Amino acid sequence: MNQHWWQKPDIQNWSIRAWRYYSWRPTYRLTLTTSERTAYVNMRDKLVVCNPEYPYPPLNYRSGVRGLPKDVRQFQVAYLESLIAHEAGHTHHTGELPPGLLGQLVNIIEDERMERKMAQTFPTLKPLFELAADADAAHTIASSGKGGDIIGGCLLHRFTHHHPQWAYLSDGPDRHHWPEVRAILEAVWDADTYEEVIQAAKRILSILGIPENAPRRDDLGKRLDGPGMNLEGSPGQGGNKQGQGGGPGGGDDEDEGGDEEGSGNGPGDGDGPGQGPGGGQGGQAAGGPPQRPTPEQLPTSSTLQLQQQTQGMSRHIAQLLKRKGAPARTHQSRDRGRFRYDRYATGSERYFDQRVGAQAPGQTHLRIAVDISGSMSGSRMDAARTLTFALIEAARLADVPVLAYAFDDQVDVIADQQLRGVTSLNTAARLGARGGTFLAPALTRLWQPQLKGQSLTFIITDGGIDASGQ
Repeated sequence: MNQHWWQKPDIQNWSIRAWRYYSWRPTYRLTLTTSERTAYVNMRDKLVVCNPEYPYPPLNYRSGVRGLPKDVRQFQVAYLESLIAHEAGHTHHTGELPPGLLGQLVNIIEDERMERKMAQTFPTLKPLFELAADADAAHTIASSGKGGDIIGGCLLHRFTHHHPQWAYLSDGPDRHHWPEVRAILEAVWDADTYEEVIQAAKRILSILGIPENAPRRDDLGKRLDGPGMNLEGSPGQGGNKQGQGGGPGGGDDEDEGGDEEGSGNGPGDGDGPGQGPGGGQGGQAAGGPPQRPTPEQLPTSSTLQLQQQTQGMSRHIAQLLKRKGAPARTHQSRDRGRFRYDRYATGSERYFDQRVGAQAPGQTHLRIAVDISGSMSGSRMDAARTLTFALIEAARLADVPVLAYAFDDQVDVIADQQLRGVTSLNTAARLGARGGTFLAPALTRLWQPQLKGQSLTFIITDGGIDASGQ
């Protein structure tokens, strides 16, 4: 069964390193799962949960998301890093959350204050948090518009206060209070302590004529509950469970989270460069965050079409690629194996059945070189593309390593140890005829990596090799 892209070891290991780098708390367990809308942290149980598949911004608002990667997976990895850093920030800066509507408002305000604190320690987080805020603003505006009452406006203003085009438009019955509330909001974002956030939230409720013990708002909860984050045993506080803004989009949720689909926690000390005494902030971290891995791409329309076209061929080849081990055979033994009473009762000297000779399946890997020279244009290129695609898909289905290169007068990677899975299938689906035919450089690249087990090599060409490339 194929793994989700975020369950791959490179994504899992990177996310753990990122958590350690931003949090300086190596004993926390990080879980990636799509059962949460964005993320939450449970400080008492030392658990962090993040959703690696945050949805891409709506089509009509993508142009307003600054620095938005064109590839969906690259966006999701960047957003995942913002979530990890965001949750790490809460473990450093956020205290116990009040109940009810007051807690929801504190949640909204604290998310921005905490992110600013984190960006002071980790300057590279500033553009990352802005990307996440733009994406959250795009989703919020697409679903709820730019207006509404002031409590909801506090959330949208958190997302859009630095945006050159988007802004909260106060059009509710409480709109005359917005200038005063906005001033309080923007002042407390730079506050030194979490207690100042609580006092600012109380003051805003007082200005709006809302009692401090007002219950949670369900309409606001629909925009906050999904990204819920549980704070238990928060810094300087007791161990009561509290909801807190989970992702850069904010949020609160009093549930414990969903099923865990992919997780990891590393033993030993953290490898973050900025670990301060007692887990506190020790000034600007040295070095930089772990380099983001290149995630597996989503399949293109050409890939989906070729998958359907070559499905039978790929599955058949996949079965052939799986090397079968030798089965065990049984022989009679005097003292080893499974006891046979029927032989014992008849006086046989060998009344045990012993299984011997079993051999584990051997390892296999696939190497492919495909000619994309000009002479391959037309039906030849179509056939070569289809076969290359089917072989790579078969290797993926059989979980067999594959190296694939396209060659004309240069050599291009189709699949290797870094370019894998759907990304390599997308590359194969784009193959087209180009220049000359120089085979030797492709074979050199093809055979340089040392891989374990039996090698199966395919050279796909029309045979028109240039003399200098033989």
